[in-house]
Amino acid sequence: MSRKSIYKNSYRETFAEIPLINNLSEKIEREANIEYYKMLKLHPDLNKIAVVYWRQCCERAALYKSVKRYYPDQALKWIDKAVVAYGKKSGAFLNGVLKIPGMAQIFLPGMKKMAGKAFGEEAGFQNHFGVFNRKEAHFDILDCPYCKYLEELGCPELKRGFCKSDEYIYGNLDKFSFERTQTLAGGGSKCDFCVRRRA
Repeated sequence: MSRKSIYKNSYRETFAEIPLINNLSEKIEREANIEYYKMLKLHPDLNKIAVVYWRQCCERAALYKSVKRYYPDQALKWIDKAVVAYGKKSGAFLNGVLKIPGMAQIFLPGMKKMAGKAFGEEAGFQNHFGVFNRKEAHFDILDCPYCKYLEELGCPELKRGFCKSDEYIYGNLDKFSFERTQTLAGGGSKCDFCVRRRA
């Protein structure tokens, strides 16, 4: 029985780059989909929060490996381009939400609760929380499942893309600035987050 394609509405930038010779883009999509479902089975017992990160890694790794079979020199560039497009789209959505009256005031204090749940131990992260108030929010990721999972899947070069997404999601907000000095994927001791309310 064929599985539903997980790539129909994502990574369009990648497929747009692939030449349509002999329907190769459709073939790569099918192969990536098969690879994705095989990868998922490697961690069948993850909790409902941790499995979100595992699925994201499998989705990206499966597509990357499938593209790389045919275009080894362009695969990483195409995946990174799709990551940038996704990050910009997500950042534009968040920017719109923060323009709703009252949302900017609760955004930074609310980040602590969000980070504690989405980037907590239950999700496979280790973190350290610093300041959280209406003007600024600081927290550090000390251990990251993206790094662990992508190493396991044999695609460590994809780690930087997940870190890069933050720059496009948080780095172009009208009312907030985003600062980072290092990432685990880049060889740092942590991924540091600093989001500040603009004057």
